[in-house]
Amino acid sequence: MTINTSQIQQLLRPGLAEVFGDYPMYPAEYTEIFEVKSSDKAVEIEVEMKLLGLASTKAEGAATAFQDMGQRIISTYYHRYTSVGFIITRQAMKDNLYESQFPQQAQSLRNSMMQSKEVNGASVLNNGFSASFPGGDGVALFSTAHPIDTGTFANTPTVQTDLNESSLQDAITAISQFRDQAGLITMTKPVKLVVPPQLQFTADRLLNSQFRTGTANNDVNAIYNMGAVPQGYKINHFLTDTNAWFLKTDAPNGLKHYVREKLETDVFTDFTTSNLLAKAIERYSFGWSNSRSIYGSSGAT
Repeated sequence: MTINTSQIQQLLRPGLAEVFGDYPMYPAEYTEIFEVKSSDKAVEIEVEMKLLGLASTKAEGAATAFQDMGQRIISTYYHRYTSVGFIITRQAMKDNLYESQFPQQAQSLRNSMMQSKEVNGASVLNNGFSASFPGGDGVALFSTAHPIDTGTFANTPTVQTDLNESSLQDAITAISQFRDQAGLITMTKPVKLVVPPQLQFTADRLLNSQFRTGTANNDVNAIYNMGAVPQGYKINHFLTDTNAWFLKTDAPNGLKHYVREKLETDVFTDFTTSNLLAKAIERYSFGWSNSRSIYGSSGAT
């Protein structure tokens, strides 16, 4: 679609009181969830290994039981292009009496690309409860049946629950019991709570109140007192489920954002039409390798 004089008729007339349309944007929020890494390949592949499990009791004179080790979960990151642009005719540019407003259009390219990246990043969590979006282990990001050699482990409650003191305590406990591929308990801890805007007030009361909320008991707020979620809560404005909440953990190699090509913008004039073309383009991927890096609930309602 080409922007011509008919689409900017008012900009051809003198005396406009104001020309606007550019608004402040939230600073990057995906960086609160994803580890950002650079890539020099078309595809990035990460492999989770199974190491040794529990040792067994050895009877006198009996042989030691030997165990296997090897690759288990393979996660693949495909980098895809994201791009946007606009075309404006030479006449529309020349007849525009408010050319000083053109930077708004240029900034719009960056705003569009920034917000598209936020939506793409948040989609990992938004689709995280759906079996239609499996990870390298064959199940959804948030599942009660992540496969390990000794069975399964869960990073979501069996019955989805709203964010409250009890559900948050249960999540913190569950995280402390995460197991590796060989079934050994890992020392995994919560780092931050990620919520949509609708849950920010609940999150603030749960994490920043010295005493328990919603009760007449004069008990201390154990979550606050223990510093159980050391980085507090972060709001992500691109989460689509208003009841979903997530606890990011310190487990390594979890949620990843690979940058294959950084954001580039370009403006040039087409030789044949003299139209001005402006575009922005970048190439990246979002995904996850280690489901222990986050715990989530879609909420009960």
